[in-house]
Amino acid sequence: MSRGKGARTLRLIASAREILAEIQPASVRAVCYQLFVAGLILSMSKSCTNAVSRLLTRAREEGEILWEWIVDESREAEVARRWDSTDDLIRAAVAQYRRDYWQDQDYRVEVWSEKGTIRGTLGPVLDKYGVTFRVMHGYASATVVNDVAEYSNDANSKPLIALYVGDWDPSGLHMSNVDLPRRLKEYGATLKLQRIALVPGDLKRLPSFDPDSKRQDPRYRWFQSTIRTRCYELDAMPPPKLRARVEQAILRYIDIPRWDHAIAIEQVEVASMQAFHRSWLAAQGAT
Repeated sequence: MSRGKGARTLRLIASAREILAEIQPASVRAVCYQLFVAGLILSMSKSCTNAVSRLLTRAREEGEILWEWIVDESREAEVARRWDSTDDLIRAAVAQYRRDYWQDQDYRVEVWSEKGTIRGTLGPVLDKYGVTFRVMHGYASATVVNDVAEYSNDANSKPLIALYVGDWDPSGLHMSNVDLPRRLKEYGATLKLQRIALVPGDLKRLPSFDPDSKRQDPRYRWFQSTIRTRCYELDAMPPPKLRARVEQAILRYIDIPRWDHAIAIEQVEVASMQAFHRSWLAAQGAT
């Protein structure tokens, strides 16, 4: 496995493996930030991050790093659901069934992000709590904002909480502090938008970059006159810390006894579905 690799390359792979063992699942960029903080790569320039990306690909191909430790949501295939048989369909339904634990809660909670690549990192928490992940893709379109407004005002709806995660830079902050609140209000949305990362307390231990690198951003002057700090990327926040932050924010809106009751009901429902499947199989064998 190590044939053709220099000492520095081997050390970098070993360090990346140690980092991923602690923070996985994580994006390549998140790994690069951890390597940069540790002084193992010179910068977060495209040439450095591309070199690490190639190295991580080779390490996974050779079995030195597990494929599932690195996530890349932008390349996830969309596959239509299909089954080999009726039995396969029933098995899938039983295995995939999950009760909506939120139906007995007082709130609906979503996580919003300006970048879709963070979905893989947050996946374990989003899946655990059945929380919708909404990607704003930069500045959200009028259609997206209108859809959110209509959803928040649904006649049968509960108060909607939007937990926002994003970069600490001109566009990332302007989006959550100015643009989204203003446009959501214009479209009549009734929800609570709460930025939970990056926040001021996160910045001390993260690598930063000069705001002047964002001079071409239309929000650059707003950032310089209003925020007046250096810039930071969400990807630089250690994934375990980001996942813990999101989980803590979600838990603030959960009534735990009701949540546990919903899980207990789900267990009974799954047992009933399994019993039905056994009876159905027995009937098929008798015909």
